[in-house]
Amino acid sequence: MKLKLLDYRDVPDFPVGSNVEFFNDTLYLVDDDASDLVALKKWQVQAKHQLLGYDDPKILPGSKSDFEATTIIVVNSIPRLLVMGFDIKDKHHKAILVNLDDFTKEEFDISVFYNRLKETVGVINIESAAIVLGKLILCNRDHKTAPEKHIIVTDVDFWKNQANAEITTVSFDLPQTPKQVVGLSGLAYSYKNDWLVVSLLSESADKDHKTMGDSYLAVIENASRKVVRKKMKVNSLFHLNEADNGFTGYNMQSVCIRTDKSRRVKLYLLADNRSGNNGIFTVRVKE
Repeated sequence: MKLKLLDYRDVPDFPVGSNVEFFNDTLYLVDDDASDLVALKKWQVQAKHQLLGYDDPKILPGSKSDFEATTIIVVNSIPRLLVMGFDIKDKHHKAILVNLDDFTKEEFDISVFYNRLKETVGVINIESAAIVLGKLILCNRDHKTAPEKHIIVTDVDFWKNQANAEITTVSFDLPQTPKQVVGLSGLAYSYKNDWLVVSLLSESADKDHKTMGDSYLAVIENASRKVVRKKMKVNSLFHLNEADNGFTGYNMQSVCIRTDKSRRVKLYLLADNRSGNNGIFTVRVKE
């Protein structure tokens, strides 16, 4: 496979983001504490909505929520943005469903489901999500104390029956192991090609955004068959810093699909730099 950097755009006046999705010609950005959702169309802000508020005096300075996983799902024929993470205000894991027609939202406490994940996998750090053939696929990011990477397969509406929702784990097998530990940071699914596209970030990149790591992009072919196996093999792995100098100095936090065509996809990559500024890279991957 071949990768080509096509474009880069700054995303000004937006806190450091961890999540990007694309639907109906609109980019949706969610910052990593889920306080804001911004909708961009043709690079112009169309809407900005607060998802979670932090005016509670009981919340300690420097503490924040951690919402890293998003994907687009359809509930009752209405497109919704699913946002998953930990709410520091009440110390619960939550799923937030945002109606993309009117931006109304619903919140669900998913602590029961997360406790089951901990019993199954151990250390839980859900960084990204995607829908594959009616199943919700979650990336569990590894780190130095738990270096094995996992894909978790569950029901798309798992919050409705958390005690019995499917939990299947699939090991994530890179074709080569970089010298440093790399963690899963973003996930997108190509329906046309049956590809999972995954962004990865080295452990040397820390969350204060002052330390830059190495970013990678992986492609898994025949993904719908591999999500029911014990191990998911990566077919192509791109070291972005080596693929194009334009990626240097940025941490790739999330990935989504802009256009999906036979044997090629155009991607948006959400990244941040040492100054904490956001940007969107447009990338093409083709066979």
